[in-house]
Amino acid sequence: EGDATEYFCVGTAFCLPTEMEPTSGRILVFAVRDRALVLAAEREVKGAVYNLSAMAGRLLAGINSKLELFRWAPREDDDAAHALVGECGHRGHILALYVATRGHYIVVGDLMKSVSLLMYRPEENAIVECARDFNANWMSAVEALDEDTFVGAENSYNLFTVRRNADAGTDEERQRLETVGE
Repeated sequence: EGDATEYFCVGTAFCLPTEMEPTSGRILVFAVRDRALVLAAEREVKGAVYNLSAMAGRLLAGINSKLELFRWAPREDDDAAHALVGECGHRGHILALYVATRGHYIVVGDLMKSVSLLMYRPEENAIVECARDFNANWMSAVEALDEDTFVGAENSYNLFTVRRNADAGTDEERQRLETVGE
């Protein structure tokens, strides 16, 4: 946000044979200058960067079991350079493998916990869970069809759609994503 330069962001992981899951990785930010990619910033993270998405003028990263939101800010030691600064995050996933965003909504496809709907609240600088699918699906993709309906693909080659039940009478019903298509 506030920067007209076009950037390419790459998430990495250091996969070591002694680790079940990677414990370190990096987010690399490249700028296009004179028809070449130039490393503009690098951010070390504690885990594998499984996905990156632009959201609300920021960069959202799925890092192992956590989602983390970064802003692009001038570095304190060099006004001409920028750095990724962590703003807020959300934990509670097994592996946040797939992410889709729509406005301030975040749809997460977890390795084993199906689909979760999160919301970024800039006034609170927080990411909170709105609803989730309580079925056990091993996800292979997610996408937001609109702000209330989401499609997921699971590892047995099945597609399903879930819908947020925002008008439900109880908090328990509002926190459950209802399956509306399989």
